[in-house]
Amino acid sequence: MSLFSLLGTARDGMAAQSAALSTTSANVANVSTPGYTRRVAQLETTAVDGGVRYASTARTFDRFAYANVVDQQAKLSAAASRAGALSEVENAIAPTDNNIGDQAVNLVASFNTLAGAPEDPSLRADVLDKADQLASTISQTQTQLSSTSENLLGQAGDTVKQLNSDLAHIADLNQQIATAQGTGADSNGLRDQRDAAIRTVGSAIGAKAIEGKDGRVTLYAAGAVLVEGDHSSTLSMDLDATTGAMRFYAQGAAKNEITTNVTTGTLGGVREARDVDLAATQKNLDQYAFDIANTFNAIHASGYGTDGNTGRDLFTVTATATGAAKAMALDPTMKGHPEFVATAGSLSELPGGNTTVLKLANLADSASFGGQTLADRFAGLATDIGFRKVGADDEQTLRTDTLASAESANDSASGVSLDDEMVNLTAYQRAFEASSKVLQATNTLFDSLMSIIV
Repeated sequence: MSLFSLLGTARDGMAAQSAALSTTSANVANVSTPGYTRRVAQLETTAVDGGVRYASTARTFDRFAYANVVDQQAKLSAAASRAGALSEVENAIAPTDNNIGDQAVNLVASFNTLAGAPEDPSLRADVLDKADQLASTISQTQTQLSSTSENLLGQAGDTVKQLNSDLAHIADLNQQIATAQGTGADSNGLRDQRDAAIRTVGSAIGAKAIEGKDGRVTLYAAGAVLVEGDHSSTLSMDLDATTGAMRFYAQGAAKNEITTNVTTGTLGGVREARDVDLAATQKNLDQYAFDIANTFNAIHASGYGTDGNTGRDLFTVTATATGAAKAMALDPTMKGHPEFVATAGSLSELPGGNTTVLKLANLADSASFGGQTLADRFAGLATDIGFRKVGADDEQTLRTDTLASAESANDSASGVSLDDEMVNLTAYQRAFEASSKVLQATNTLFDSLMSIIV
């Protein structure tokens, strides 16, 4: 090998190690940067003189490990969204104190007290007060559940809006990456940005990305292609006119409904919480209110108030169970008229008869509410939402653990280890110094040769 070749080899070696040092320094600097993927300097042997040169900088990206992170994030987001919504529903249906079940028991207790002194106007007024409280609480609870439903609808709408922005961003990054790859420019930073955007989309609706040879990814979610090349689909939503359930669409070359495939991510969790769990709870509360009101009304209407009249309902209720909870109220004719409370079973019992009010009091232990007692009927309502909430909480705990495992595996494959980078820094520094010494030695030999010739 000539001295000139040796000079070139030393020069190339210094340049290569310098590039490797820069790459390692960038890794160290970005050790805490979210979404950063560790870079590796690609060095290769030169064909002519057996030296080394810098070829490119590559990301240590494991697509399978990252895909698992995206998948587990989507499942955690679904579980967390559902658990959060069900927490609100559970608090509305079964607060710790003075819940619907407690107030129903209080109403029956007031009937029992009145049975001991049916002529006492204050006890009659207490019955009306307890009945009004029960009806108002049921109605307010249904209003609160409707408010939760509207909030979930708004959350879904916001998520869809953000998704459209993220999908358009991924399509734009696809174009930039393909251009950079075609010109030989560094696209690693753009790829990090795209991976972060894909994870955001996955968190919202689930996602699977497949990268083509040109560097562009095709993004799939909810059974549809959401990004293909430089183009992204537009998501939209509306409500079913009959059921009020949310419906989701993907508009690409054609508009396709994807509702049944929206099962994961924030949208999947919100959809299940609103259109399955909450819808069932609202229906159960309507049926509860309908049965409670009609059972009390049937007995109350058969009795007589101290004014000698009969046939009065205690509660206002709808003709069918649909909407019964929201509409439930103390019958307007009863307000301010404790004498209208039916206590006697016949006119002959007045003014002190208690046959009817005893029947009302006995409802505490009677299986008159859909084959269940008053307490059991509310317990069934509360238990149903409780089981749903526990299931969502358990799923959230599970997915928190599985996501942590997936992230750990991904970090092992693509994350920055300061210990490893320190070892690399030392190795590249020594290699740089060695190349520098070769350069110095070659330069000395060259000077000696020139002095001999001269």
